[in-house]
Amino acid sequence: MRIGIVVDNEFDNDHRVQKQVNQLVKAKHDVFVICFDFGRKYKKYDTFKVTRISINQNLKNGLVLLSTRFSFYEKLWAKNISNFITTNDLEAIHCHDLYLSKASKKGIERSNSTTLKLTLDLHENYPAAINTYNWATKGWRRLIVNPKKWYDLEFEYLNYADAIITLSDWFSSDLISRFPALKEKEFITHPNLLDLPSFKTFEKNKPEIQFSKKNITLIYFGVVAQRRGIMQIMPWLEKMLKDGFLFHLLIIGPVDKADSNHFYSLLKLPKLNKNTTYIDWANIASLPAYLKQADIGLAPFEVNAQHDSGVANKLYQYMYGAIPILATACKAQKELIQESECGFIYSDFESFEKKLKSLLTNKELRSKMGKNGYTKLNQLYKSKTDERFLNIYS
Repeated sequence: MRIGIVVDNEFDNDHRVQKQVNQLVKAKHDVFVICFDFGRKYKKYDTFKVTRISINQNLKNGLVLLSTRFSFYEKLWAKNISNFITTNDLEAIHCHDLYLSKASKKGIERSNSTTLKLTLDLHENYPAAINTYNWATKGWRRLIVNPKKWYDLEFEYLNYADAIITLSDWFSSDLISRFPALKEKEFITHPNLLDLPSFKTFEKNKPEIQFSKKNITLIYFGVVAQRRGIMQIMPWLEKMLKDGFLFHLLIIGPVDKADSNHFYSLLKLPKLNKNTTYIDWANIASLPAYLKQADIGLAPFEVNAQHDSGVANKLYQYMYGAIPILATACKAQKELIQESECGFIYSDFESFEKKLKSLLTNKELRSKMGKNGYTKLNQLYKSKTDERFLNIYS
């Protein structure tokens, strides 16, 4: 089948989309990708074709800000998707993220195709997500972006699709319960499992930045932002260090601009400052090397509808590293952790302190939970959980 992938980024660093493309190619489909070109140097691909839309990144960001009030961004995509369909004689469109579904549908209509089907791939609960982003909810931006409007648009944009991919069974059930008309759609769960073969090739890589490991190491890998919860637990960790607990905190990931001042002020807390290594960026290829130096994985996301919708990549990464996970009670990640017995769930400082103390003082418990997580991850791969979306095109 000739399948067009629509993604509103540069594609090259989008691991979920890249993995799906490789799976489609392996399943003998002809794959075509349309994405942005921000004027950088990009990799060439031999097994599928990439079409890039040249645009200034600041202009693109501006159009996104205005997209709930004006249709410039939608029209840009609809025109390019229409040409993309016609040029490549496509039979299906697979668009990523809720906000591209209308433009994809318009592009299909402009191409005069009467049989081409649309698959919508939800990377997140977008209405809930955008209402947690500081860039969309703070100051003058809130007035322009109008993030709450996405709650009203959600069903309309979902309904454009013939098939819908979600991150978890729970999220699929939630959408159908809120919008019963969606029962007629085909739903497929496609979790954010890491690319296991790639990760195994990364095993030979060394950390980009070395740090002196003297104590048990807690790792947080991913974007640093208020909504991700890491800044909520930093004062808790400071208190535990003051109370005599011994551990090292390793944080790897870029900081959201809106939260940078708060984060760096927390890094200056006296005890935390002496016992923290912060790395603002690390290539995913070096992650296995960092996981080998870590003992406990942190997933402290704020509990909300966005984080309920699926399990974040980092949990599967921690499971690959065979380390126990300490996480909040977001529905999908709580279900995974409790089912596989690979970590603890906490709800407040008291439960966080109690669960972390158990992990810090019990090496056998850490080992057992870490092995449980690694076993569960391999079971998910053996059951081909992350290949079920291919059924849409079979």
